[in-house]
Amino acid sequence: MNTETTTLPKWQLQAVQVGQSIATTMVLYGQPYYAKRALGWNPSTIALTQITIGVLTAIGSVLGGRVIERYGSRASLRVGLLGLIAGSLAGYVLPEGWNMVTAIVLVAGFQGFIWPAIEAALTRGEPQHRVQHLVGMYNLGWSGASGFSFFITTPLMSAFGLRAMFALPLALYLFNLFLVWRVLPDYDSIPDEHHTVVDTEGVELTPQQRHAFRLLGWLANPMAYVAINVVVTYNPVVAQRIGVSFATASSWFSLWFYVRMVAFDLLRRWSGWHYRPGMLFGAFGVAMLGFAGMMLAPSLAVHLLAQVLFGLSIGLLYQSSLFYSMVGSEEKGTHGGFHESFIGLGIAAGASMAFFGDRIAPQHPALSVGLVWGVMVVALLLMWRVTRWARR
Repeated sequence: MNTETTTLPKWQLQAVQVGQSIATTMVLYGQPYYAKRALGWNPSTIALTQITIGVLTAIGSVLGGRVIERYGSRASLRVGLLGLIAGSLAGYVLPEGWNMVTAIVLVAGFQGFIWPAIEAALTRGEPQHRVQHLVGMYNLGWSGASGFSFFITTPLMSAFGLRAMFALPLALYLFNLFLVWRVLPDYDSIPDEHHTVVDTEGVELTPQQRHAFRLLGWLANPMAYVAINVVVTYNPVVAQRIGVSFATASSWFSLWFYVRMVAFDLLRRWSGWHYRPGMLFGAFGVAMLGFAGMMLAPSLAVHLLAQVLFGLSIGLLYQSSLFYSMVGSEEKGTHGGFHESFIGLGIAAGASMAFFGDRIAPQHPALSVGLVWGVMVVALLLMWRVTRWARR
């Protein structure tokens, strides 16, 4: 196995992605709490906002991937951060209502220029075993940071006012812009020559087989985000039903973030899951069960158990999508953009399920659970077809 590695350090990228994750999670995942508390929005109105977030994320990620391929990762990072700074500043200073709309539009759209750029720069020129390690480290960074961010979001808003959810992100985006301009090495200068990919038996995969596994990841991972964004939309309702206060809601409901982080670390250390569709299908089924448990839990204890199942399973879905997108890829910016774009489509689809579910049966999440399960079953059938095609 080729053990050659790049000579440029990666800690600067890790620092950027941690700040990015804390800031963006606070704005996008804090939005339902802010909207319910300050604007009196119901779940269906919040869901419409989440649909907008998903669509803009999908569009921004594709555009970001194109910028990376044409101008490089650094250029994409600069464009993205300028948009994110404008969005968080608008959220902090504009009048109530307008601040939320403007911040959501800018943050959702311009984050798509950030994530693919970090992914492409992090794995550029790296052999397969290093891609597994770096993807795992990347996932540990953003997942840990997003879990911490969600944990402190409602306590921060409760202690310092609702607009605190824009103030901290603004400071972090400004710091990241400094890192990109003055500290980040030129990762685009690294030759990207490692395109050989082997399965767990050491057999080299054809380009067609690699494409099939990318498709499997791109189908599976968005379904996790369908579920996540229904959960996010209904979190305030579920918290009220099981007796969790506003000040502690995001803290209790952030457990799955940390469990997902543990899953990322396990998958970083073990390569036995590579190119094994059965494991992906199994994780998908567990994710369905965990999602339903979180939405319908009669108590906080059941909700926490469901979060454990959900976090473990979606860790494999996300790790698969990003790993298959990056390893052996000759177009890391494009593939990273598609990886993030499909996440955006998953966000939009999940929010759509929450919207229709709340319009038909307000404050009762069971219908939304049924809708999400229906979409996930369709995705499973498509994944099965892709697996059959890959085997042929």
